[in-house]
Amino acid sequence: MKKILSITTIALALSFLAIQTSCTQDDKGNGQTSSKSAKSGKYASMLKSVKAEQKKARKAGFEWNTIRKLIKSAAKKHKAGKDNAAIKLLKKAKGHAILGQKQARIEANARPRF
Repeated sequence: MKKILSITTIALALSFLAIQTSCTQDDKGNGQTSSKSAKSGKYASMLKSVKAEQKKARKAGFEWNTIRKLIKSAAKKHKAGKDNAAIKLLKKAKGHAILGQKQARIEANARPRF
């Protein structure tokens, strides 16, 4: 049981790091836009993407409680005009939603191993 728990924990941690790394690499590849409407459009599209992933995680039964908190914090940042910080929070929320889905797939076949 301890082996399964430790392997699952390590797998989730590594997948979280992979998601964080891929999100960071996506930012480096795109050009910086200084237009407020462009940032707002990016925020809106990112929010839509996060909501879709959140819905999938909820359907799988593994919606993490941090997702809603991160979305709420991102909305506050967006209203304050800090779109870059808001988008960063949305990326983290999306990562949590994807990890919730992965957790659902991993634990779908959970059973005691003797």
